[in-house]
Amino acid sequence: MDDLGKYILQLGVSNFAQGFTWGLEVERHRIGADGYLSAAPYPPMLGQQRANPYIKNDYFNTQSEIITPVANSIGTASHYLAALDYTLRSALAADEYLWPFSLPPCLTATHSELGYADVGPEKMAYYQELGRRYGMEEGLPSGIHVNLAPNKKWTSAIAKAARRDTRQVRDELLLKQAIGFMQYRWLFTYLQGASPVAEANYLTDLPAQPVRSLRNSRQYGYGFASHFKGDYTSVAAYVEKMQAAIAADELIAESAFHEAVRLRHPAGLTALTTHGISHIELRMLDLDPTVTTGIRSDTLLLVQLLAFYFMVTPKLAATELTAATQQNDQVALEHPLATSSQQQAGLDLLAQLQELVITAELPPIYRSVVAQAAEKLCRPQLTLAGRLLPRIQQDSLLAYGLQQARNFQLRAQLNSSPVYRDFQNEPRPSLKKLQQALFDQYQGLPHLNPQEQSVVS
Repeated sequence: MDDLGKYILQLGVSNFAQGFTWGLEVERHRIGADGYLSAAPYPPMLGQQRANPYIKNDYFNTQSEIITPVANSIGTASHYLAALDYTLRSALAADEYLWPFSLPPCLTATHSELGYADVGPEKMAYYQELGRRYGMEEGLPSGIHVNLAPNKKWTSAIAKAARRDTRQVRDELLLKQAIGFMQYRWLFTYLQGASPVAEANYLTDLPAQPVRSLRNSRQYGYGFASHFKGDYTSVAAYVEKMQAAIAADELIAESAFHEAVRLRHPAGLTALTTHGISHIELRMLDLDPTVTTGIRSDTLLLVQLLAFYFMVTPKLAATELTAATQQNDQVALEHPLATSSQQQAGLDLLAQLQELVITAELPPIYRSVVAQAAEKLCRPQLTLAGRLLPRIQQDSLLAYGLQQARNFQLRAQLNSSPVYRDFQNEPRPSLKKLQQALFDQYQGLPHLNPQEQSVVS
């Protein structure tokens, strides 16, 4: 524990559930009943895809992206996500579904079905340049982005107790979190990796056997400009290296930096140096195909606990991130049932987390989250990749993916919550209106009886 950690624990964390702000982004491809990318346009009920800030398309015209408002707890963020997911599903065409995996569904041999999202001329030029440099296919993987930060009232209290500048303390805490999540990225690849195989006509020269997460490996995954590595030694170093890369045309733009963790400010890269880090963005989570929204609350609870752990422990060396990347690659390409090369390191970390839960007197649910993660480290068959392994048929998860997609769509159709339809008339509703007309009205998804479903989880 470092000095800031001592101050944090001295202050106490009586309202830990609301200690962080959260924003969730979930990308998924729309598909047809045959398991190929949908030919239907952006759902008209969602209004204009260029204008809708909550449900839009990402790189491709089939790649739906939900962006939640900022929330002050995991529960609220998860509710926002579920309500927007219901809205998106309610807007889909007949026999159209959301593909539940991070790697894309079946593609044709020519990839002629791939088309850019409907964006303005400047962004279209950017998309086209990305496609020219790296190939359009690099934009096909989808996933979960978790935006989080300790709330400002908390970091101000920490700075006051330490008698230090508030912005300096906040930047230090968020940098510690960013480096920590980069260092232990492999843990989420192990626990939540859910891309063991690729569907037809996407990747070539695949491993001879299923793995934990093709998407999270450098060889088969990880987005545009994956060659470029950020400098996390300080905020200034992070900004300067990226600005130099953009000036040298090594990066097209800040948004082309697809590292697993990014430092963020709503006003962009230069605002990091003038205003400090507002939050960090975690980009390494595969979609969870066993849940309709793509992510479970217990995953977010583990994220929250780790973020707290990184706040109270000494900053890890940013110079060690190259080794951390190699560790993540190794875990990503392990067989789903193999004992991980990082098992002991993971158990050691989880023991420290359990100790922190006790020391900080956190709610019992965090003990359960740590215990579940420890059990999965010892029993790989309980991880997402381990659970998916029996679902693989002829090197494909198509049958299971379609089954899940249909079940989730059926659950949405059975939901009695009113459907929000005002995006057509007001593409940018205020949060107050959305709260009243959508979030307060949404009641959650029903459970299906055995006659209505196959096995969902």
